[in-house]
Amino acid sequence: MLRLNSYLPYLVNRVGQRLVAGFTPALRAQGMDVQMWRVMIVLHAEGPQSAGALSRLTSINLSTLSRLVARMEEKRLVARRRDGADARSVVVAPTEEGRRRTEALLPAAAALEAAADFTEAELATLKSLLAKLYAGTADAQPSGEEDRREAS
Repeated sequence: MLRLNSYLPYLVNRVGQRLVAGFTPALRAQGMDVQMWRVMIVLHAEGPQSAGALSRLTSINLSTLSRLVARMEEKRLVARRRDGADARSVVVAPTEEGRRRTEALLPAAAALEAAADFTEAELATLKSLLAKLYAGTADAQPSGEEDRREAS
């Protein structure tokens, strides 16, 4: 019999939902939602990205990401521009306003980790295990499922 309190997908989802709930008020104060934050934190950490790279790094499918980026442009969080290396390609980059709002959220994002009450070593181990879990589940999706999935 399946026990929910030891079923990994259930536990990961519950933790994720609780973290999102704790972060949502700060996001709303900056005019963002969770998906927008995922885009902005990737751009903050990695710099301007093509839509394909941004889709992979945020786990947001391309069609959803396209609509999301359009909404973010309306909010002046990001801008699309031609890639200097390939004029046929478009990259998404944060605007100054987007950078300002993202940086304003960094303390609240860091506080979520602190609230977990882990030692530095425990937190490092957890992050390492989650990265390993993510890498190990790359092939676990049914064929084509990754393209249809809309992650939040």
